[in-house]
Amino acid sequence: MANTMKNDGFGVDKRGPDMASRRETGTDDTPHGGVTLPPVPDPAALQQLAAGLQTTPQGLPSADTSQPPGQAGPSHYPVLQTLSPAECYDLLSPGGVGRVAFTTSDGPVVLPVNYAMSGQTVIFRTAPDTLLAGYLNGPAGFEVDRLDEALSQGWSVLVTGRAVRVTSEAEVRHLEQHVGVRPWAGGPRDVHVRIIPRKITGRRIRSY
Repeated sequence: MANTMKNDGFGVDKRGPDMASRRETGTDDTPHGGVTLPPVPDPAALQQLAAGLQTTPQGLPSADTSQPPGQAGPSHYPVLQTLSPAECYDLLSPGGVGRVAFTTSDGPVVLPVNYAMSGQTVIFRTAPDTLLAGYLNGPAGFEVDRLDEALSQGWSVLVTGRAVRVTSEAEVRHLEQHVGVRPWAGGPRDVHVRIIPRKITGRRIRSY
């Protein structure tokens, strides 16, 4: 089953390696065709620029996204705090990108999804032929985090509960009109999923 399903994450570049290579070298038919793109600034330069703008490297529109977070290492005086359920819901409330975890016949799977909150439940959308859609109405986890690479601090929230498909047409219309999850992956993603929390926990790391 898993071999025939689509990845329900953000999708992949289906143009193929040749097209991707032409874009990197500026030789495709885009408006900047034939022009060599400037190199990505190194971390030290981003750090200096962010400091001058009183922000962090993550706040810069062209910050390097080619490496996983956490390259800076811990701060000198980290403090780990436990978040209350109310604080966790406050952090989740703006919506954005989270990671849904569920168990398949091949083992645990974690996928990134765009989400929004409806009350105290997590809402996201998927397509009917995805791997995720085949394992609904069962236990699920959902994680969201935010990291400040420059200060080595951030927070994470974990929701555990059940992921259920929204089947009521009236409820689907309500979610479309008032919640409005818009997946980055695009395409027809007509299956609305609700994660009903059983438990919510969170932690924050501050640096001093």
